[in-house]
Amino acid sequence: MKIAVITLFCREHFRLEAWQRYYQEYRDEVHLHVIVNNGDKEDSALLQESFPGSTVLWSPTSNMMASYNLALREVLLYPEVDAIAQIVNDVRLSPGALGVLYDYLYSDPELAMVSPVLLRKDSEVIDSFGCSINPRNLDFVLNDSGRTLSEVGVKEVGATGLPGGAFLAKRALYERFGIQDESLMMYADEIDMGIRVERLGYRMGATSRACAWHQHVNRDGKAARNPQAAYLMGRNAVYIARKYGPRSRVVRVFFRRVYCGLDEIRSAVMHGKEMGFYRFGWAMVRGAFAGLRMS
Repeated sequence: MKIAVITLFCREHFRLEAWQRYYQEYRDEVHLHVIVNNGDKEDSALLQESFPGSTVLWSPTSNMMASYNLALREVLLYPEVDAIAQIVNDVRLSPGALGVLYDYLYSDPELAMVSPVLLRKDSEVIDSFGCSINPRNLDFVLNDSGRTLSEVGVKEVGATGLPGGAFLAKRALYERFGIQDESLMMYADEIDMGIRVERLGYRMGATSRACAWHQHVNRDGKAARNPQAAYLMGRNAVYIARKYGPRSRVVRVFFRRVYCGLDEIRSAVMHGKEMGFYRFGWAMVRGAFAGLRMS
């Protein structure tokens, strides 16, 4: 078992202390840890000091897919690495989770990528137990969301998509799959990955034998609604629909994202919400139109 873990960092000093604790809980299962700093270059020294056994790379772009690809290229230079994980810096894993995921991943030659059950912060309430991609409109559905861990029991389930914050993939997948689509920048990459994995003839799965808690440590404790995120959510979904077709799905996805953006604006008007909610909705509408123009 030679697992490489990739983690991105972008000016998230407010997460650093908790991230160090989370990493200490699973570091013994990690063969190679690659951190990509795609924020301020001077933060690389701080990261190297905080994670002395890790490889720290600096990426001069805010494009998260490009930064992830930088780490992938680094990891693939190590031929002994046979599994690659992405673990975001505010995710905590249950004891032995990486080993459990590794055994599950290699229990079936058709499995290419697996994830733990993802739980809400400091709870046993499920955020997602694997994910499903609606083939008609590319909605990303979080399976079993809102149920408790005891309700689903200990088992493995199939999935057509996995959450981007915590997963483990076979090295062979990336050798066939190649790098991530950097046109996406961020958001909807899980949809692109799910479609591409299926087209390669592989499967995805999730297991409740391993748990992950997405602690959602936000800047200043705020749950900010970023219009740029809404723009990319709208744009990337339409772009992916165009990338894989058919045309009928492109139309459905486009109008779905426009509707979601307008509904956000409607809700803001009816409930007297702050201006950020209006900007969020309008950004998603603009993003949907931008997706039609992407090459």
